[in-house]
Amino acid sequence: MKSIASIAIAFALSLTLAACNTWSGVKQDAKEAGQAAGRGIEKAGEKVQDVAK
Repeated sequence: MKSIASIAIAFALSLTLAACNTWSGVKQDAKEAGQAAGRGIEKAGEKVQDVAK
């Protein structure tokens, strides 16, 4: 079971690295993903406030 998990992780990592071929690309992708998550959390908070009114 460990080998299957290791293969899956290696495959996911290789896809990630293939998508952006430089370390700065990896950092940029991570930054954009973090910002998108932050926007989603803000929108969810706004919806909760609207419902609470």
